[in-house]
Amino acid sequence: MSTGWESRLQILRRRAEDDILAPLRTHGWTAEIEQEVERGEYIIVAAERGGHSHKVAILYSSGTGNGIYRQLEEVVEHIFYQGQPYEVEQLARGVAAPVSSSDDFYAVLMRWNADSAEGKFAPATQEDEPTLAARPEHLVLLAEQPIDAIWLRIRQLQSITLAKKTVAGRARATGVSLCDEDIRSKAEGIAYALRNASDYYQLQPQSVSQRILNLYYGTLSFAFAEMLSSPNGASALGDIEDSTKQGHGLYTLDGDSDRIEKLVIGVLATGFFSSWAASMGLSSCEFPKKKARRYDDLTGFPDQSWLTLEELFSRVPEVADLHREIFDSPPAWVYPVYDQEANPRISLTRNNTPRTRSYVQLVDESARMAKETIASFPGPISEISEVSSDGPGRHCRDAVDHLGHEYWWGALPVHHSPFTHSALILPVFGEVGEFRAICFVLLYALSIVVRYRPSLWRRVQEGDLDHMRVLIEAFLAVAERTLPEQFLEKITGQRIAAKQPGSLF
Repeated sequence: MSTGWESRLQILRRRAEDDILAPLRTHGWTAEIEQEVERGEYIIVAAERGGHSHKVAILYSSGTGNGIYRQLEEVVEHIFYQGQPYEVEQLARGVAAPVSSSDDFYAVLMRWNADSAEGKFAPATQEDEPTLAARPEHLVLLAEQPIDAIWLRIRQLQSITLAKKTVAGRARATGVSLCDEDIRSKAEGIAYALRNASDYYQLQPQSVSQRILNLYYGTLSFAFAEMLSSPNGASALGDIEDSTKQGHGLYTLDGDSDRIEKLVIGVLATGFFSSWAASMGLSSCEFPKKKARRYDDLTGFPDQSWLTLEELFSRVPEVADLHREIFDSPPAWVYPVYDQEANPRISLTRNNTPRTRSYVQLVDESARMAKETIASFPGPISEISEVSSDGPGRHCRDAVDHLGHEYWWGALPVHHSPFTHSALILPVFGEVGEFRAICFVLLYALSIVVRYRPSLWRRVQEGDLDHMRVLIEAFLAVAERTLPEQFLEKITGQRIAAKQPGSLF
């Protein structure tokens, strides 16, 4: 017949852990439960630090017979009880050992700590052994102009000595073994590439044409540095430069009209872009090995191997208002928000395990996107349905499976920038969804127009396509502020938060 001791023992163990064992371990004591006794319902805890040893008992109830108190007095130096006191003075009569609530253990611990101290130092423990400091996952940069703090960190990495520390730290954090020669080779390449990127990005003053060309070649240099910084990436800058000998991996051709937004941008399986995509863990096996020569040739190419300049601009949430004004086409991004109505109020299931499916709304502010397009967005999205909302735009409710992530947004490749709180963007070329890569493709296309299509570019500058100049200038401003921060994150392997002092966001 069960006496209920097992269930009471579980309660007593938790109380001993919370009130006695956990504080002891926090202060460097080796502590353990030495004995669990059913008759009298108590636990004995033993602790040791720096040659000093102590034993205490914790009773399930203070309402324990005097005989148990006297028995424990012979074994421990302090008797604690959990719960409320009940006739303690009467039941513990004649017992010299202190008797008190387990809530009072902290005062006893402070006395033990003082007695075991060696002068001004606590006794050495295994935790005191020197270890290599872990690289912080997040880095907060403060400056009146946040972009200045970002460029300062980029300039630091232009030092080979400091770049070597970043390369070695990333390799150590990921468990990759790099020899000294590889570390130095990578660091030299990073430093040189970032010097080039800085030269291109920070040239002043510039015309719109110069800004496009400089941002394109500066972004190319940033991408070189990103590939070198990866512990499993290229070992030398020359290895990456070899890939550019086959071209930049992209091409353009005229679209179905003579307007700049209809310019077609295609991807190739050779050249720099496919190498960069591979370093991001993306597959380029579906990329064509040859260019389309004319617009009509695209019928024989995979749909995901090309897109228009207009479709590229539709993937930049930061210029969404201008995109809506200029074009009638839908955007290629949505912003995700937690669906309060569709989710339970608590984040745990009945058995206290975290939920692994949450419902969000993907919002298209323009209300132009078809519901079917939502299925093309990346991430573990299902149960797509359009719902009514008091807010503007078209709202689709979606289930997001986030096993392995505490919150739903951890399972989605959400884009953040100083101009956009959160956005989910349709990938280009099948699965290239990284914002910096999308901007690179867009800068490439604009640079081609500037360099090789002067008549078309003149129409943008001062002719019938001058409305596009506003959109292009807005995008360039986004690229100048956003891309250095994103590449700094990838090069250092740290999340970067650049903000003004005192800012909450």
